[in-house]
Amino acid sequence: MAALADLQQHLTRFWALPYHEDLALDAKLKDVQSWQQTRIKHTHSDLFEQPKNQLMADYFLTQLYGGDEFKLLAKQLARILPKAQKLERLAKESALEAGSMGIQAAILAIELDLHLAQWLVAAALPVNEENMLAAYRAVDEADERRVQIRNLKEVCYRTDKHLNSFMLKKAFALAKGTAYRYNFQPLYDFIDTGFKAMKPLKSVSDFIEPFCERELIIIDQVHDTDNGGKPMTFGVS
Repeated sequence: MAALADLQQHLTRFWALPYHEDLALDAKLKDVQSWQQTRIKHTHSDLFEQPKNQLMADYFLTQLYGGDEFKLLAKQLARILPKAQKLERLAKESALEAGSMGIQAAILAIELDLHLAQWLVAAALPVNEENMLAAYRAVDEADERRVQIRNLKEVCYRTDKHLNSFMLKKAFALAKGTAYRYNFQPLYDFIDTGFKAMKPLKSVSDFIEPFCERELIIIDQVHDTDNGGKPMTFGVS
């Protein structure tokens, strides 16, 4: 299946990242990711704190934003993917595509923050707002950050489309027992978490559109150095 082939490529790219073998870089990346999570929660507090959005906010911060939870998932997937042909009988291609895209989005988030961490390590600087702003500008990956936001949006709309199809949703639910029996539960649960996060939403666009709009504004402001002044502060110490 194309989705599973893509997933294998994503994981191969993930395990090739240098922080897996570099303790100092790994520690700095964790600091960057923790700062980013705090920043995202602060930036989108009005959106994230709405009761209907809380599962979706948690999905973004724990599933689509890397960290130790994603590393555990990647280890589990590396173990099960060699037997992945069995998954053809367990889930529809569209569900697996949504899961694969989600994993790709998580890996891209890690890669972009890794580049910030590498710059901070080289400059011997701690993670704080001033240094993160300097790192963003020095690394200069505004276009890549915009791709990241587009990918997050695509993951949400793909997952929502699957969730709103009764036949696809039913087939996926029926596959749970078999997926667990064949030890495919990590991938199944990753996809299912996205479905559950979106279920309380009347419309996924009510969450993802304001989230992406605000993130794109921040990207523009962070990288706008024409006037020589600072952009809107991140609001994170």
